[in-house]
Amino acid sequence: MEDVERRAIVEDLSNSFSEALDVTPGPDQPLHVLLPKVHLLPPWGSPVRAMVRFVNWPHARPDFWIDVAALTPSGQPPRSSSDQLILGESWRQFSFAFAWPQEPLTPTRAVQLWLNRFREDI
Repeated sequence: MEDVERRAIVEDLSNSFSEALDVTPGPDQPLHVLLPKVHLLPPWGSPVRAMVRFVNWPHARPDFWIDVAALTPSGQPPRSSSDQLILGESWRQFSFAFAWPQEPLTPTRAVQLWLNRFREDI
């Protein structure tokens, strides 16, 4: 992915989520974007951090992780989730089926599709 494309993705996400940071570990790695404050609908704890990794964008949906602080009121993580170590920190990945590609195909739309998981019943 070219630098100009990386910057465009970060800018798009920053415009939608108030802040987005390129935390890619190295120039030969896929783009990793940290979203420091993602607001989830109640009853999920909010705001939380999210991490998005863009591999083969836009032909494949990005990988998405949510902060381990995203819990139900009873302290449970999202269903079908697993904790993973990403860039030296614990993150939670979860399975959530949605059709790909979706229009409009933007980085913001991709993250919104992942976040739809938190609109579902707990």
